[in-house]
Amino acid sequence: MYCQGIHRVFYHRRLPMSSSQPGRRILLLHNELAPNVTLTAALDKAGYQIAEGNLPDLALHELIHDPPCLILATEGAGGHSVETLARNLKHDAFLGRLPLIVFVRDSRLNDIDWGALGVDDFITIPYRAEDVVHRVRLCLSRLTRSLDANPLTRLPGNTTILFETTARIESKQPFALAYVDIDNFKSFNDRYGYGRGDEVLVVACRILTTVVGELAGTEGFVGHVGGDDFVFMSRPDKIDTICQTVIKRFDLVIPDFYDRDDRLKGYIDSVDRRGNKEQFPMMSLSIAVVTNERSPIAHPGDVSKIASELKKRAKAMKGSVYVTDQRDQAIDASSERVEPTEQQKL
Repeated sequence: MYCQGIHRVFYHRRLPMSSSQPGRRILLLHNELAPNVTLTAALDKAGYQIAEGNLPDLALHELIHDPPCLILATEGAGGHSVETLARNLKHDAFLGRLPLIVFVRDSRLNDIDWGALGVDDFITIPYRAEDVVHRVRLCLSRLTRSLDANPLTRLPGNTTILFETTARIESKQPFALAYVDIDNFKSFNDRYGYGRGDEVLVVACRILTTVVGELAGTEGFVGHVGGDDFVFMSRPDKIDTICQTVIKRFDLVIPDFYDRDDRLKGYIDSVDRRGNKEQFPMMSLSIAVVTNERSPIAHPGDVSKIASELKKRAKAMKGSVYVTDQRDQAIDASSERVEPTEQQKL
């Protein structure tokens, strides 16, 4: 399997197949007869394994079992302009999915249609090897965030949530993590369609990010697990106020998503997961709060296990509630609904 007109690859270092860490191999395509020793040394020092090439054809079969996470390509590689090089790489079924950084001479910057080129970044020649390492790290960091972010809410997804949870556990500092579930969301989707359901998720996102930002500041975190499930984190001394405020704001705005007749009834007619007709109340929130304030947490799996039990308790209650592993009963904030101040409004 070959990609014509680019390069055949040889390995800068012969490594056992299992020694390359995932996401640490870079494919370096250049137009020099000898490898750029300074650049490869800098990337090697930063912990990246390098596969280099300088011959007419690229032997992809040498990369399949240990694929690169990013491509660095120099204009002129294989005798191609940066436009042709980028087009050939992006049209390749294997290499086209990888982020691409190109090296280009400063004199060519204004001649290139960067919006149509399909590259992820460029580095001007001449360059400092240290700057290339920084650009590689930034490019891979952007890729991780973009792949992890929820496409609707743009909130961090499961990879970032796990990383954030692990970091807080390992810090040994007190923290609280809350799992948020929108009750009766499926029946709402079935009744009104996914478009209006997406609007509910966006509003829930706005409420969570606004409240956590106001009350937890820089120590707060909000993530989107998927569907109607969210996560937020803060210090334990802030979590009660955050939960109560989130519930009050959610309960205040959610009736507006229902048609007038359903709003007056206080429920919708729909079918459950078994196909049985049922009356479903308006959407509410079930929040399960896990904290290490009273007993230590050693692993993110412990958080999920505790939260699962707490969420069952919350869902067994009517209306919007939150429960924590520090209290014997849930706190029902729905009975304490108040009109928001100007600062509290979305």
